[in-house]
Amino acid sequence: MTMARITQLTGCLLILLSCAASVPTGGTIAATEVITAQIPRDSTPNVLLIMIDDMNDWVKAYGGNPQAITPNIDRFAARAVRFDNAYCSAPLCNPSRTSLLTGYSPLKTGVYGNSTHFRDVAGLKDVVTLPQYFAANGYATFAAGKIFHSPRGPSGKPRPGSDPGSFQEEWRGGLGVPFPAEEDRFRALGKGSVKTPKNLDWAPIAIADENTNDWQIADYGAQVLAREHDKPFFLACGIFRPHLPWYAPEKYFNLYDADTLQLPEVIANDLADVPVLGQRMAKQEAHEMIIKQGKWKEAMRGYLASLSYADACAGHLLDALENSKYADNTIVVLMGDHGWNLGEKRHWSKNALWEESAKTPLIIFDPARPEPIVTDRVVSLLDLYPTLIGLSGLPPKEDLDGTDLSRFLLDPTADTPGFALTTKDEGNHSLRTDRYRYTRYRDGGEELYDHQSDPMEWKNLADDPAAAEVLDRLRKQLDRYTATLTPN
Repeated sequence: MTMARITQLTGCLLILLSCAASVPTGGTIAATEVITAQIPRDSTPNVLLIMIDDMNDWVKAYGGNPQAITPNIDRFAARAVRFDNAYCSAPLCNPSRTSLLTGYSPLKTGVYGNSTHFRDVAGLKDVVTLPQYFAANGYATFAAGKIFHSPRGPSGKPRPGSDPGSFQEEWRGGLGVPFPAEEDRFRALGKGSVKTPKNLDWAPIAIADENTNDWQIADYGAQVLAREHDKPFFLACGIFRPHLPWYAPEKYFNLYDADTLQLPEVIANDLADVPVLGQRMAKQEAHEMIIKQGKWKEAMRGYLASLSYADACAGHLLDALENSKYADNTIVVLMGDHGWNLGEKRHWSKNALWEESAKTPLIIFDPARPEPIVTDRVVSLLDLYPTLIGLSGLPPKEDLDGTDLSRFLLDPTADTPGFALTTKDEGNHSLRTDRYRYTRYRDGGEELYDHQSDPMEWKNLADDPAAAEVLDRLRKQLDRYTATLTPN
Protein backbone atom coordinates (compact mmCIF):
# COMPACT_ATOMS: atom_id res chain seq x y z
CA MET A 1 0.00 0.00 0.00
CA THR A 2 1.34 3.42 -0.91
CA MET A 3 1.72 6.00 1.82
CA ALA A 4 -1.07 8.57 1.81
CA ARG A 5 -0.09 11.97 0.60
CA ILE A 6 -0.46 14.64 3.23
CA THR A 7 -0.80 18.39 2.87
CA GLN A 8 0.55 20.67 5.59
CA LEU A 9 -1.42 23.90 5.68
CA THR A 10 -0.10 26.97 7.41
CA GLY A 11 -3.06 29.30 7.03
CA CYS A 12 -5.86 29.80 9.51
CA LEU A 13 -6.42 26.82 11.79
CA LEU A 14 -9.63 24.93 11.14
CA ILE A 15 -11.18 21.73 12.32
CA LEU A 16 -13.97 19.90 10.92
CA LEU A 17 -16.84 17.89 12.08
CA SER A 18 -19.36 16.79 9.56
CA CYS A 19 -23.01 15.87 10.31
CA ALA A 20 -24.25 15.84 13.84
CA ALA A 21 -27.16 15.51 16.15
CA SER A 22 -28.92 16.52 19.31
CA VAL A 23 -31.34 15.34 21.89
CA PRO A 24 -34.93 16.22 22.58
CA THR A 25 -37.72 15.04 24.78
CA GLY A 26 -40.95 16.89 25.28
CA GLY A 27 -39.31 19.51 27.46
CA THR A 28 -39.60 23.27 27.42
CA ILE A 29 -36.07 24.22 26.47
CA ALA A 30 -35.80 26.64 23.56
CA ALA A 31 -33.97 25.26 20.56
CA THR A 32 -31.18 27.80 20.94
CA GLU A 33 -30.78 27.70 24.71
CA VAL A 34 -27.32 26.91 26.07
CA ILE A 35 -27.40 24.18 28.72
CA THR A 36 -23.73 23.34 28.96
CA ALA A 37 -22.83 20.60 31.40
CA GLN A 38 -19.75 20.88 33.55
CA ILE A 39 -18.26 17.44 33.06
CA PRO A 40 -15.12 16.95 35.18
CA ARG A 41 -11.98 16.08 33.20
CA ASP A 42 -8.30 15.71 33.89
CA SER A 43 -7.38 17.45 30.62
CA THR A 44 -8.90 18.96 27.49
CA PRO A 45 -10.47 16.14 25.47
CA ASN A 46 -9.62 15.20 21.92
CA VAL A 47 -12.38 14.69 19.35
CA LEU A 48 -12.65 11.94 16.75
CA LEU A 49 -15.40 12.24 14.17
CA ILE A 50 -16.28 9.34 11.90
CA MET A 51 -18.88 10.36 9.34
CA ILE A 52 -20.36 7.80 6.98
CA ASP A 53 -22.08 9.04 3.84
CA ASP A 54 -25.71 8.10 3.04
CA MET A 55 -25.95 5.81 6.08
CA ASN A 56 -29.55 5.03 7.00
CA ASP A 57 -30.81 3.08 10.00
CA TRP A 58 -30.02 -0.30 8.42
CA VAL A 59 -27.06 -0.54 10.79
CA LYS A 60 -27.88 -3.68 12.76
CA ALA A 61 -27.78 -1.96 16.15
CA TYR A 62 -30.54 0.34 14.94
CA GLY A 63 -32.81 -2.45 13.75
CA GLY A 64 -33.72 -0.89 10.40
CA ASN A 65 -32.53 -4.07 8.70
CA PRO A 66 -31.85 -7.00 11.04
CA GLN A 67 -29.91 -8.79 8.30
CA ALA A 68 -27.23 -6.08 8.16
CA ILE A 69 -23.73 -7.12 9.22
CA THR A 70 -22.11 -4.17 11.00
CA PRO A 71 -20.19 -5.62 13.97
CA ASN A 72 -17.87 -2.67 14.52
CA ILE A 73 -20.54 0.02 14.69
CA ASP A 74 -22.68 -2.30 16.81
CA ARG A 75 -19.82 -2.84 19.24
CA PHE A 76 -19.20 0.89 19.49
CA ALA A 77 -22.90 1.66 19.95
CA ALA A 78 -23.12 -0.84 22.80
CA ARG A 79 -20.76 1.24 24.94
CA ALA A 80 -21.83 4.74 23.92
CA VAL A 81 -24.88 6.98 23.76
CA ARG A 82 -27.00 5.74 20.87
CA PHE A 83 -29.58 8.16 19.54
CA ASP A 84 -32.28 6.15 17.80
CA ASN A 85 -34.12 9.17 16.42
CA ALA A 86 -31.53 11.53 14.96
CA TYR A 87 -32.59 13.65 11.99
CA CYS A 88 -30.66 15.78 9.51
CA SER A 89 -31.30 19.46 8.82
CA ALA A 90 -31.44 18.68 5.10
CA PRO A 91 -31.62 15.26 3.40
CA LEU A 92 -28.78 15.96 0.96
CA CYS A 93 -25.01 16.00 1.43
CA ASN A 94 -24.03 19.63 0.91
CA PRO A 95 -26.89 21.39 2.74
CA SER A 96 -26.71 18.91 5.62
CA ARG A 97 -22.95 19.32 6.07
CA THR A 98 -23.14 23.08 5.60
CA SER A 99 -25.75 23.28 8.35
CA LEU A 100 -23.62 21.26 10.73
CA LEU A 101 -20.37 23.05 10.03
CA THR A 102 -21.81 26.54 10.29
CA GLY A 103 -24.25 25.75 13.09
CA TYR A 104 -27.06 27.36 11.11
CA SER A 105 -30.27 25.99 9.67
CA PRO A 106 -30.64 25.82 5.88
CA LEU A 107 -33.17 28.63 6.30
CA LYS A 108 -30.25 30.85 7.30
CA THR A 109 -27.53 29.49 5.03
CA GLY A 110 -29.75 29.39 1.96
CA VAL A 111 -27.85 26.26 0.88
CA TYR A 112 -30.37 23.69 -0.35
CA GLY A 113 -28.51 21.89 -3.14
CA ASN A 114 -25.11 20.37 -3.85
CA SER A 115 -23.81 23.06 -6.20
CA THR A 116 -23.60 26.03 -3.79
CA HIS A 117 -20.55 26.46 -1.58
CA PHE A 118 -21.49 28.27 1.60
CA ARG A 119 -18.55 30.69 1.36
CA ASP A 120 -20.18 32.12 -1.78
CA VAL A 121 -23.42 32.96 0.06
CA ALA A 122 -23.88 36.56 1.15
CA GLY A 123 -23.18 36.84 4.87
CA LEU A 124 -21.33 33.52 5.10
CA LYS A 125 -18.00 34.38 3.50
CA ASP A 126 -16.35 34.76 6.91
CA VAL A 127 -18.62 32.52 8.96
CA VAL A 128 -16.83 30.77 11.82
CA THR A 129 -17.30 27.09 11.15
CA LEU A 130 -17.02 24.34 13.71
CA PRO A 131 -13.47 23.55 12.57
CA GLN A 132 -12.44 27.16 12.90
CA TYR A 133 -13.95 27.44 16.36
CA PHE A 134 -12.05 24.47 17.71
CA ALA A 135 -8.81 25.60 16.11
CA ALA A 136 -9.23 29.08 17.57
CA ASN A 137 -9.44 27.41 20.97
CA GLY A 138 -6.12 25.64 20.69
CA TYR A 139 -6.85 22.40 18.83
CA ALA A 140 -4.70 20.78 16.17
CA THR A 141 -6.89 19.73 13.26
CA PHE A 142 -6.70 16.80 10.86
CA ALA A 143 -9.03 15.53 8.15
CA ALA A 144 -9.37 12.83 5.54
CA GLY A 145 -12.15 11.92 3.14
CA LYS A 146 -15.51 13.61 2.72
CA ILE A 147 -16.17 16.07 5.52
CA PHE A 148 -17.30 19.13 3.63
CA HIS A 149 -19.32 18.27 0.53
CA SER A 150 -16.10 17.79 -1.42
CA PRO A 151 -12.90 16.23 -0.09
CA ARG A 152 -9.56 17.98 -0.47
CA GLY A 153 -8.78 15.70 -3.42
CA PRO A 154 -5.54 14.07 -4.57
CA SER A 155 -4.10 16.92 -6.63
CA GLY A 156 -2.36 20.14 -5.66
CA LYS A 157 -5.44 22.24 -6.36
CA PRO A 158 -8.27 21.73 -3.84
CA ARG A 159 -11.60 20.58 -5.19
CA PRO A 160 -14.39 23.17 -5.30
CA GLY A 161 -16.55 22.94 -2.20
CA SER A 162 -13.81 21.53 0.01
CA ASP A 163 -13.27 24.83 1.84
CA PRO A 164 -9.49 24.91 1.24
CA GLY A 165 -7.38 25.60 4.28
CA SER A 166 -9.93 24.36 6.77
CA PHE A 167 -7.47 21.92 8.30
CA GLN A 168 -3.90 22.17 9.38
CA GLU A 169 -3.27 18.78 7.83
CA GLU A 170 -5.28 16.93 5.21
CA TRP A 171 -4.92 13.53 3.61
CA ARG A 172 -4.89 13.70 -0.17
CA GLY A 173 -6.70 10.92 -1.94
CA GLY A 174 -9.91 9.68 -3.48
CA LEU A 175 -13.14 8.29 -2.07
CA GLY A 176 -14.84 4.94 -1.86
CA VAL A 177 -13.65 2.02 -3.97
CA PRO A 178 -12.10 2.06 -7.46
CA PHE A 179 -14.66 1.64 -10.24
CA PRO A 180 -14.70 -1.52 -12.35
CA ALA A 181 -13.49 -1.41 -15.93
CA GLU A 182 -15.43 0.98 -18.16
CA GLU A 183 -17.26 -1.84 -19.91
CA ASP A 184 -18.41 -3.26 -16.56
CA ARG A 185 -19.86 -0.07 -15.14
CA PHE A 186 -23.57 0.64 -14.78
CA ARG A 187 -24.64 -2.82 -15.84
CA ALA A 188 -26.84 -3.63 -12.86
CA LEU A 189 -29.84 -1.91 -14.43
CA GLY A 190 -28.52 -1.21 -17.89
CA LYS A 191 -28.17 2.17 -19.54
CA GLY A 192 -31.76 2.65 -20.63
CA SER A 193 -33.73 5.85 -21.16
CA VAL A 194 -35.51 5.69 -17.82
CA LYS A 195 -34.34 8.36 -15.42
CA THR A 196 -32.61 6.86 -12.39
CA PRO A 197 -30.59 8.40 -9.56
CA LYS A 198 -27.09 9.30 -10.64
CA ASN A 199 -24.64 6.41 -10.29
CA LEU A 200 -27.32 3.88 -9.27
CA ASP A 201 -25.22 0.76 -9.79
CA TRP A 202 -23.66 -2.01 -7.73
CA ALA A 203 -20.94 -4.60 -8.25
CA PRO A 204 -18.36 -6.57 -6.26
CA ILE A 205 -14.77 -5.49 -6.87
CA ALA A 206 -11.84 -7.90 -6.62
CA ILE A 207 -9.67 -5.74 -4.39
CA ALA A 208 -8.18 -5.87 -0.90
CA ASP A 209 -9.48 -3.40 1.67
CA GLU A 210 -6.03 -1.88 2.03
CA ASN A 211 -6.08 -0.79 -1.62
CA THR A 212 -9.36 1.12 -1.38
CA ASN A 213 -9.74 4.81 -0.71
CA ASP A 214 -12.11 4.59 2.24
CA TRP A 215 -9.82 2.14 4.03
CA GLN A 216 -6.86 4.44 3.41
CA ILE A 217 -8.88 7.34 4.82
CA ALA A 218 -9.39 5.34 7.99
CA ASP A 219 -5.76 4.27 7.99
CA TYR A 220 -4.64 7.90 7.80
CA GLY A 221 -6.71 8.49 10.92
CA ALA A 222 -5.06 5.49 12.56
CA GLN A 223 -1.65 6.97 11.77
CA VAL A 224 -2.64 10.31 13.32
CA LEU A 225 -3.75 8.47 16.46
CA ALA A 226 -0.36 6.76 16.67
CA ARG A 227 1.52 10.07 16.78
CA GLU A 228 2.65 12.13 19.74
CA HIS A 229 0.51 15.27 20.12
CA ASP A 230 1.41 18.29 22.22
CA LYS A 231 -2.08 19.81 22.06
CA PRO A 232 -5.63 18.44 21.87
CA PHE A 233 -6.62 17.29 18.41
CA PHE A 234 -9.75 17.16 16.33
CA LEU A 235 -9.59 14.37 13.78
CA ALA A 236 -12.33 14.01 11.17
CA CYS A 237 -12.55 11.03 8.82
CA GLY A 238 -15.31 10.85 6.21
CA ILE A 239 -16.07 7.40 4.79
CA PHE A 240 -17.79 7.62 1.40
CA ARG A 241 -19.61 4.30 1.16
CA PRO A 242 -22.49 3.47 1.20
CA HIS A 243 -22.84 6.47 -1.12
CA LEU A 244 -23.55 5.47 -4.72
CA PRO A 245 -22.33 3.65 -6.70
CA TRP A 246 -22.38 0.56 -4.50
CA TYR A 247 -19.00 -0.82 -5.52
CA ALA A 248 -17.36 -2.64 -2.61
CA PRO A 249 -14.71 -5.33 -2.13
CA GLU A 250 -16.07 -8.71 -3.15
CA LYS A 251 -15.87 -10.21 0.32
CA TYR A 252 -18.59 -7.87 1.56
CA PHE A 253 -20.95 -8.92 -1.22
CA ASN A 254 -20.23 -12.50 -0.20
CA LEU A 255 -21.69 -11.77 3.24
CA TYR A 256 -25.17 -11.60 1.73
CA ASP A 257 -27.34 -13.95 -0.31
CA ALA A 258 -29.72 -11.76 -2.28
CA ASP A 259 -32.36 -14.49 -2.40
CA THR A 260 -32.67 -14.56 1.39
CA LEU A 261 -32.87 -10.80 1.91
CA GLN A 262 -36.14 -9.47 3.29
CA LEU A 263 -37.66 -6.60 1.32
CA PRO A 264 -38.69 -3.43 3.15
CA GLU A 265 -42.32 -3.29 4.19
CA VAL A 266 -44.29 -1.36 1.58
CA ILE A 267 -47.92 -1.03 0.51
CA ALA A 268 -49.48 -0.58 -2.90
CA ASN A 269 -50.34 2.99 -3.89
CA ASP A 270 -48.30 4.38 -1.01
CA LEU A 271 -48.11 7.79 -2.66
CA ALA A 272 -51.83 8.09 -3.40
CA ASP A 273 -52.45 10.33 -0.37
CA VAL A 274 -49.21 12.31 -0.74
CA PRO A 275 -49.33 15.87 -2.17
CA VAL A 276 -48.02 16.51 -5.67
CA LEU A 277 -44.70 17.97 -4.54
CA GLY A 278 -44.18 14.97 -2.30
CA GLN A 279 -44.85 12.60 -5.17
CA ARG A 280 -42.31 14.46 -7.27
CA MET A 281 -39.65 13.85 -4.61
CA ALA A 282 -39.87 10.10 -5.13
CA LYS A 283 -37.63 8.45 -7.73
CA GLN A 284 -40.55 6.37 -8.98
CA GLU A 285 -38.97 5.69 -12.36
CA ALA A 286 -36.06 3.96 -10.67
CA HIS A 287 -38.47 1.99 -8.50
CA GLU A 288 -40.43 0.81 -11.53
CA MET A 289 -37.23 -0.21 -13.33
CA ILE A 290 -35.93 -2.14 -10.34
CA ILE A 291 -39.26 -3.92 -9.88
CA LYS A 292 -39.61 -4.68 -13.59
CA GLN A 293 -36.13 -6.20 -13.75
CA GLY A 294 -36.53 -8.08 -10.48
CA LYS A 295 -33.48 -6.33 -8.99
CA TRP A 296 -34.82 -5.11 -5.64
CA LYS A 297 -32.98 -7.68 -3.54
CA GLU A 298 -29.82 -7.34 -5.62
CA ALA A 299 -29.87 -3.58 -5.06
CA MET A 300 -30.31 -4.15 -1.34
CA ARG A 301 -27.32 -6.47 -1.44
CA GLY A 302 -25.26 -3.70 -3.02
CA TYR A 303 -26.22 -1.22 -0.30
CA LEU A 304 -25.69 -3.72 2.51
CA ALA A 305 -22.30 -4.80 1.13
CA SER A 306 -21.24 -1.15 0.96
CA LEU A 307 -22.49 -0.59 4.50
CA SER A 308 -20.54 -3.60 5.79
CA TYR A 309 -17.43 -2.31 4.03
CA ALA A 310 -17.91 1.12 5.64
CA ASP A 311 -18.33 -0.64 8.98
CA ALA A 312 -14.97 -2.37 8.50
CA CYS A 313 -13.30 0.96 7.73
CA ALA A 314 -14.85 2.52 10.83
CA GLY A 315 -13.72 -0.49 12.86
CA HIS A 316 -10.14 -0.02 11.71
CA LEU A 317 -10.21 3.54 13.04
CA LEU A 318 -11.97 2.63 16.29
CA ASP A 319 -9.46 -0.15 16.95
CA ALA A 320 -6.61 2.29 16.36
CA LEU A 321 -8.04 4.65 18.97
CA GLU A 322 -8.58 1.82 21.44
CA ASN A 323 -4.93 0.81 21.06
CA SER A 324 -3.63 4.37 21.37
CA LYS A 325 -2.65 6.46 24.38
CA TYR A 326 -5.62 8.75 23.67
CA ALA A 327 -8.44 6.23 24.21
CA ASP A 328 -9.31 7.54 27.68
CA ASN A 329 -9.46 11.20 26.67
CA THR A 330 -11.13 11.25 23.26
CA ILE A 331 -14.76 12.05 22.54
CA VAL A 332 -15.91 9.92 19.60
CA VAL A 333 -18.82 10.74 17.31
CA LEU A 334 -19.97 8.28 14.64
CA MET A 335 -22.82 9.37 12.39
CA GLY A 336 -24.28 9.72 8.95
CA ASP A 337 -25.17 12.92 7.13
CA HIS A 338 -28.70 11.75 6.24
CA GLY A 339 -30.51 8.54 5.38
CA TRP A 340 -31.49 6.74 2.18
CA ASN A 341 -34.66 5.14 0.82
CA LEU A 342 -34.43 1.71 -0.79
CA GLY A 343 -37.95 1.39 -2.16
CA GLU A 344 -39.92 2.78 0.76
CA LYS A 345 -42.38 5.35 -0.60
CA ARG A 346 -41.37 4.11 -4.10
CA HIS A 347 -38.20 6.15 -3.63
CA TRP A 348 -34.60 5.19 -4.42
CA SER A 349 -32.44 8.00 -3.15
CA LYS A 350 -32.12 10.56 -0.37
CA ASN A 351 -33.34 14.18 -0.65
CA ALA A 352 -36.88 13.48 0.56
CA LEU A 353 -38.81 14.44 3.67
CA TRP A 354 -39.81 10.93 4.76
CA GLU A 355 -38.38 9.00 7.67
CA GLU A 356 -35.87 6.88 5.76
CA SER A 357 -34.14 9.87 4.15
CA ALA A 358 -34.28 12.22 7.13
CA LYS A 359 -33.10 9.76 9.77
CA THR A 360 -29.51 8.65 10.32
CA PRO A 361 -27.44 7.01 13.07
CA LEU A 362 -25.80 9.19 15.68
CA ILE A 363 -23.58 7.67 18.36
CA ILE A 364 -21.49 9.63 20.88
CA PHE A 365 -18.95 8.25 23.32
CA ASP A 366 -17.52 10.48 26.04
CA PRO A 367 -14.90 8.80 28.25
CA ALA A 368 -15.85 11.17 31.08
CA ARG A 369 -19.33 9.66 31.02
CA PRO A 370 -18.81 6.06 29.89
CA GLU A 371 -22.15 4.48 30.83
CA PRO A 372 -24.02 3.37 27.69
CA ILE A 373 -27.43 4.86 26.91
CA VAL A 374 -30.01 4.06 24.26
CA THR A 375 -32.46 6.91 23.80
CA ASP A 376 -35.46 7.33 21.52
CA ARG A 377 -35.58 11.09 22.01
CA VAL A 378 -35.89 13.03 18.78
CA VAL A 379 -32.61 14.80 18.04
CA SER A 380 -31.27 17.10 15.35
CA LEU A 381 -27.94 16.94 13.60
CA LEU A 382 -27.84 20.73 13.86
CA ASP A 383 -27.05 20.43 17.56
CA LEU A 384 -23.61 18.84 17.42
CA TYR A 385 -21.70 22.11 16.97
CA PRO A 386 -22.86 23.54 20.32
CA THR A 387 -22.86 20.11 21.96
CA LEU A 388 -19.22 19.43 21.13
CA ILE A 389 -18.34 22.89 22.37
CA GLY A 390 -20.07 22.04 25.63
CA LEU A 391 -18.51 18.60 25.99
CA SER A 392 -15.05 20.00 25.31
CA GLY A 393 -15.44 22.82 27.82
CA LEU A 394 -14.98 25.58 25.26
CA PRO A 395 -16.67 28.98 25.59
CA PRO A 396 -20.26 28.88 24.29
CA LYS A 397 -20.97 30.34 20.84
CA GLU A 398 -24.25 32.11 21.38
CA ASP A 399 -25.47 32.65 17.81
CA LEU A 400 -25.88 29.00 16.81
CA ASP A 401 -29.28 27.59 15.88
CA GLY A 402 -28.76 24.28 17.62
CA THR A 403 -28.90 23.32 21.28
CA ASP A 404 -26.01 22.32 23.52
CA LEU A 405 -27.06 18.89 24.69
CA SER A 406 -23.99 18.08 26.74
CA ARG A 407 -26.10 18.07 29.89
CA PHE A 408 -28.04 15.09 28.58
CA LEU A 409 -24.87 13.01 28.47
CA LEU A 410 -24.40 13.80 32.15
CA ASP A 411 -28.07 13.52 33.12
CA PRO A 412 -30.32 11.46 30.79
CA THR A 413 -33.41 12.89 32.51
CA ALA A 414 -32.56 16.44 31.39
CA ASP A 415 -35.09 18.28 29.26
CA THR A 416 -34.33 18.80 25.57
CA PRO A 417 -36.21 20.61 22.76
CA GLY A 418 -38.17 17.56 21.62
CA PHE A 419 -38.26 18.09 17.86
CA ALA A 420 -36.13 18.21 14.72
CA LEU A 421 -36.65 20.16 11.51
CA THR A 422 -35.64 18.81 8.10
CA THR A 423 -35.78 21.11 5.07
CA LYS A 424 -35.63 20.16 1.39
CA ASP A 425 -35.24 23.04 -1.02
CA GLU A 426 -36.71 26.40 -0.11
CA GLY A 427 -40.07 26.31 1.62
CA ASN A 428 -40.45 22.56 2.14
CA HIS A 429 -40.21 21.60 5.81
CA SER A 430 -40.78 18.48 7.89
CA LEU A 431 -41.15 18.69 11.67
CA ARG A 432 -40.48 15.48 13.60
CA THR A 433 -41.64 15.18 17.19
CA ASP A 434 -41.60 12.15 19.45
CA ARG A 435 -44.91 10.98 17.97
CA TYR A 436 -45.63 12.82 14.74
CA ARG A 437 -44.10 13.86 11.45
CA TYR A 438 -45.69 16.98 9.99
CA THR A 439 -44.59 18.07 6.52
CA ARG A 440 -45.61 21.22 4.67
CA TYR A 441 -44.59 21.95 1.10
CA ARG A 442 -44.13 25.38 -0.38
CA ASP A 443 -47.45 25.11 -2.27
CA GLY A 444 -49.33 24.38 0.96
CA GLY A 445 -49.57 20.60 0.56
CA GLU A 446 -49.33 18.72 3.85
CA GLU A 447 -48.51 15.32 5.29
CA LEU A 448 -49.14 14.15 8.85
CA TYR A 449 -48.08 10.75 10.17
CA ASP A 450 -48.64 9.27 13.61
CA HIS A 451 -45.55 7.19 14.34
CA GLN A 452 -47.22 5.58 17.32
CA SER A 453 -49.69 3.76 15.06
CA ASP A 454 -48.01 4.20 11.67
CA PRO A 455 -44.20 3.94 11.91
CA MET A 456 -43.92 3.29 8.16
CA GLU A 457 -45.72 6.56 7.30
CA TRP A 458 -48.36 4.83 5.18
CA LYS A 459 -51.43 6.89 6.15
CA ASN A 460 -51.40 10.64 5.66
CA LEU A 461 -53.72 12.13 8.31
CA ALA A 462 -53.59 15.72 7.04
CA ASP A 463 -57.18 15.51 5.74
CA ASP A 464 -58.51 13.44 8.63
CA PRO A 465 -60.94 15.49 10.78
CA ALA A 466 -59.97 13.41 13.80
CA ALA A 467 -56.42 14.75 13.50
CA ALA A 468 -57.41 18.41 13.09
CA GLU A 469 -56.31 19.46 16.58
CA VAL A 470 -52.90 17.81 16.23
CA LEU A 471 -52.48 19.28 12.75
CA ASP A 472 -53.26 22.79 13.99
CA ARG A 473 -50.82 22.45 16.88
CA LEU A 474 -47.98 21.27 14.63
CA ARG A 475 -48.68 23.97 12.06
CA LYS A 476 -48.26 26.59 14.77
CA GLN A 477 -45.14 24.91 16.15
CA LEU A 478 -43.55 24.87 12.69
CA ASP A 479 -44.44 28.53 12.12
CA ARG A 480 -43.05 29.59 15.49
CA TYR A 481 -39.79 27.75 14.99
CA THR A 482 -39.13 28.79 11.39
CA ALA A 483 -39.84 32.40 12.38
CA THR A 484 -36.79 32.26 14.66
CA LEU A 485 -34.58 31.23 11.74
CA THR A 486 -34.28 34.61 10.06
CA PRO A 487 -32.30 34.26 6.81
CA ASN A 488 -28.90 35.98 6.70
